[in-house]
Amino acid sequence: MRPVLLFDLDETLYPERDYVLSGFAAVAERLAHDYNLDPIAAYTDMVRRLDAEGRGAIFDGVLMGAGVEPSPERVRGLVETYREHRPAIAFYPGVESMLRRLRQDYALAVVTDGLALMQRRKVEALGVPELVDTVVLCDECGAAKPDPAGFRIAHDRLGGGPALVVGDNPGHDMAAAAALCLPAVRVLSGRFAATATPPQWPAVEISGLDELEPLIARLLPPQGARP
Repeated sequence: MRPVLLFDLDETLYPERDYVLSGFAAVAERLAHDYNLDPIAAYTDMVRRLDAEGRGAIFDGVLMGAGVEPSPERVRGLVETYREHRPAIAFYPGVESMLRRLRQDYALAVVTDGLALMQRRKVEALGVPELVDTVVLCDECGAAKPDPAGFRIAHDRLGGGPALVVGDNPGHDMAAAAALCLPAVRVLSGRFAATATPPQWPAVEISGLDELEPLIARLLPPQGARP
């Protein structure tokens, strides 16, 4: 039975902002097609609104700014385009080769939260199924993080042996690891990098994935390796 590594996806293995920008590009093309808007201007407006206001009624604002009534039907169509687009995303540098190396000694899982349609397209775009032993979409389990069910399912699929959770979000990944009494490594990357890790959800913190492999070898030695 190989030890198990349970990875989060968004912000842990790739920068989620790239997915958002990829979706904006798809929406900009639809705005050009449906309303004859300049796709570059529409894309730039969406990015500006994201950076100034955060996620929210971005599509409503873009439509209003272009003089188009943001009816629920129109906004819903843009949301569908965003969710259904084929993402142009890539792993953080070195992640693919790291996963290939780790898989020689560990069973690997990716456990990802969010709408199943979107998360499935992300893992397909990144080629995740070819790099890990199982993928769990929490939305399909009916248990969004911090519910630990997704991690538990992945752990059970891979034999239930010694395991380690690797993620970025303390309120999701570290909380789920604590609920399962599993050790955790928190990568200080992405949107939550500046968020403190609460003491009730302990984790070893690293600044980037380039620090992960030596740490895994110490926290979760491969089967048969000397501690």
